[in-house]
Amino acid sequence: MGLDCIPRRCGCPKHPQLPSFPAEGAVHLPGVPCPFQSEQFPVGPFGTCCSLRGKVAARELQALGESDLSDRMYKDMSAEEALAFAEELRRGADRLEEAHRKDAEKPKGAGWDGTWDPEKNECVWGAYSTFGQALAAVREAARWYSMVGERGFGVRAWY
Repeated sequence: MGLDCIPRRCGCPKHPQLPSFPAEGAVHLPGVPCPFQSEQFPVGPFGTCCSLRGKVAARELQALGESDLSDRMYKDMSAEEALAFAEELRRGADRLEEAHRKDAEKPKGAGWDGTWDPEKNECVWGAYSTFGQALAAVREAARWYSMVGERGFGVRAWY
Protein backbone atom coordinates (compact mmCIF):
# COMPACT_ATOMS: atom_id res chain seq x y z
CA MET A 1 0.00 0.00 0.00
CA GLY A 2 1.27 3.45 -0.84
CA LEU A 3 1.10 6.57 1.30
CA ASP A 4 1.24 10.18 0.25
CA CYS A 5 1.08 12.80 3.01
CA ILE A 6 -0.61 15.88 1.64
CA PRO A 7 -0.97 19.28 3.31
CA ARG A 8 -4.55 20.39 3.84
CA ARG A 9 -6.33 23.25 5.49
CA CYS A 10 -6.29 22.71 9.22
CA GLY A 11 -9.92 23.73 9.61
CA CYS A 12 -9.57 25.11 13.10
CA PRO A 13 -10.15 28.81 13.93
CA LYS A 14 -6.52 29.11 15.08
CA HIS A 15 -5.26 28.50 11.52
CA PRO A 16 -7.57 30.27 9.09
CA GLN A 17 -6.37 30.15 5.50
CA LEU A 18 -7.31 32.56 2.78
CA PRO A 19 -10.16 31.32 0.57
CA SER A 20 -7.72 31.44 -2.36
CA PHE A 21 -5.70 28.57 -0.80
CA PRO A 22 -6.58 25.15 -2.17
CA ALA A 23 -8.39 22.87 0.29
CA GLU A 24 -5.45 20.49 0.12
CA GLY A 25 -2.20 19.86 -1.71
CA ALA A 26 -0.31 23.10 -1.20
CA VAL A 27 0.89 25.44 1.53
CA HIS A 28 1.38 28.30 -0.93
CA LEU A 29 -0.76 30.17 -3.42
CA PRO A 30 -0.64 29.28 -7.11
CA GLY A 31 2.22 31.04 -8.88
CA VAL A 32 4.22 31.44 -5.66
CA PRO A 33 7.40 29.34 -5.33
CA CYS A 34 7.00 26.22 -3.21
CA PRO A 35 8.70 26.58 0.18
CA PHE A 36 9.53 22.86 0.10
CA GLN A 37 11.41 22.98 -3.21
CA SER A 38 14.85 23.28 -1.68
CA GLU A 39 14.17 20.40 0.73
CA GLN A 40 13.63 17.94 -2.15
CA PHE A 41 11.27 15.73 -0.16
CA PRO A 42 10.32 12.50 -1.95
CA VAL A 43 7.01 12.99 -3.73
CA GLY A 44 4.72 10.09 -4.58
CA PRO A 45 2.98 9.48 -7.90
CA PHE A 46 -0.15 11.33 -6.77
CA GLY A 47 1.58 13.91 -4.61
CA THR A 48 2.00 17.63 -5.09
CA CYS A 49 5.09 19.83 -4.80
CA CYS A 50 4.29 20.27 -1.09
CA SER A 51 3.58 16.61 -0.31
CA LEU A 52 5.68 13.81 1.12
CA ARG A 53 5.93 10.21 -0.07
CA GLY A 54 5.20 8.98 3.45
CA LYS A 55 5.49 5.32 2.46
CA VAL A 56 9.27 5.54 2.70
CA ALA A 57 9.44 6.66 6.35
CA ALA A 58 6.46 4.51 7.37
CA ARG A 59 8.12 1.35 6.01
CA GLU A 60 11.42 2.24 7.65
CA LEU A 61 9.70 2.77 11.00
CA GLN A 62 7.91 -0.56 10.65
CA ALA A 63 11.18 -2.35 9.83
CA LEU A 64 12.84 -0.83 12.90
CA GLY A 65 10.04 -1.96 15.22
CA GLU A 66 8.31 1.41 15.57
CA SER A 67 4.87 0.19 14.48
CA ASP A 68 2.95 2.83 16.45
CA LEU A 69 4.76 5.68 14.72
CA SER A 70 4.46 3.94 11.35
CA ASP A 71 0.71 3.43 11.81
CA ARG A 72 0.19 7.07 12.79
CA MET A 73 1.59 8.22 9.47
CA TYR A 74 -1.57 6.77 7.92
CA LYS A 75 -3.80 9.14 9.95
CA ASP A 76 -5.02 12.62 9.08
CA MET A 77 -3.74 15.35 11.42
CA SER A 78 -4.41 18.94 12.36
CA ALA A 79 -1.56 21.47 12.36
CA GLU A 80 -0.99 20.95 16.10
CA GLU A 81 -1.00 17.18 15.70
CA ALA A 82 1.51 17.44 12.83
CA LEU A 83 3.86 19.52 14.99
CA ALA A 84 3.58 17.11 17.91
CA PHE A 85 4.06 14.13 15.60
CA ALA A 86 7.20 15.70 14.11
CA GLU A 87 8.67 15.83 17.60
CA GLU A 88 7.67 12.20 18.25
CA LEU A 89 9.40 11.15 15.04
CA ARG A 90 12.57 13.01 16.06
CA ARG A 91 12.54 11.42 19.51
CA GLY A 92 11.93 8.00 17.94
CA ALA A 93 14.90 8.39 15.61
CA ASP A 94 17.09 9.60 18.48
CA ARG A 95 15.95 6.69 20.67
CA LEU A 96 16.74 4.16 17.93
CA GLU A 97 20.11 5.72 17.26
CA GLU A 98 21.02 5.62 20.94
CA ALA A 99 19.76 2.05 21.40
CA HIS A 100 21.98 0.81 18.57
CA ARG A 101 24.93 3.19 18.96
CA LYS A 102 27.36 0.50 20.14
CA ASP A 103 26.00 -2.35 18.01
CA ALA A 104 28.65 -3.78 15.70
CA GLU A 105 25.89 -4.74 13.29
CA LYS A 106 23.06 -2.24 13.03
CA PRO A 107 19.52 -3.39 12.23
CA LYS A 108 18.41 -3.36 8.61
CA GLY A 109 15.90 -0.86 7.36
CA ALA A 110 12.99 -1.67 5.11
CA GLY A 111 13.22 -4.17 2.27
CA TRP A 112 12.81 -2.75 -1.24
CA ASP A 113 12.52 -4.18 -4.75
CA GLY A 114 10.55 -7.17 -3.55
CA THR A 115 9.36 -10.06 -5.67
CA TRP A 116 6.78 -12.64 -4.66
CA ASP A 117 8.10 -16.16 -4.10
CA PRO A 118 5.13 -18.52 -4.51
CA GLU A 119 7.06 -21.47 -3.07
CA LYS A 120 7.85 -19.63 0.16
CA ASN A 121 4.52 -17.77 0.02
CA GLU A 122 6.29 -14.51 0.91
CA CYS A 123 7.94 -11.48 -0.58
CA VAL A 124 11.70 -11.74 -1.08
CA TRP A 125 13.46 -8.40 -0.89
CA GLY A 126 16.22 -7.52 -3.34
CA ALA A 127 17.81 -4.92 -1.08
CA TYR A 128 17.46 -3.37 2.36
CA SER A 129 18.02 0.17 3.55
CA THR A 130 20.90 0.68 5.92
CA PHE A 131 20.19 1.76 9.48
CA GLY A 132 21.51 5.23 8.64
CA GLN A 133 19.28 5.52 5.57
CA ALA A 134 16.27 4.44 7.60
CA LEU A 135 16.92 7.04 10.31
CA ALA A 136 17.48 9.71 7.65
CA ALA A 137 14.07 8.93 6.12
CA VAL A 138 12.40 9.23 9.54
CA ARG A 139 14.13 12.54 10.27
CA GLU A 140 13.18 13.81 6.82
CA ALA A 141 9.53 13.00 7.54
CA ALA A 142 9.81 14.82 10.88
CA ARG A 143 11.14 17.89 9.07
CA TRP A 144 8.23 17.75 6.61
CA TYR A 145 5.57 17.45 9.35
CA SER A 146 7.19 20.42 11.15
CA MET A 147 7.22 22.56 8.04
CA VAL A 148 3.57 21.80 7.33
CA GLY A 149 2.41 22.36 10.90
CA GLU A 150 4.44 25.56 11.32
CA ARG A 151 2.58 27.01 8.36
CA GLY A 152 -0.76 26.24 10.01
CA PHE A 153 -1.68 23.31 7.77
CA GLY A 154 -2.78 19.84 8.70
CA VAL A 155 -2.04 16.56 6.91
CA ARG A 156 -4.20 14.27 4.83
CA ALA A 157 -2.88 10.71 4.63
CA TRP A 158 -3.79 9.42 1.19
CA TYR A 159 -3.37 5.71 0.52
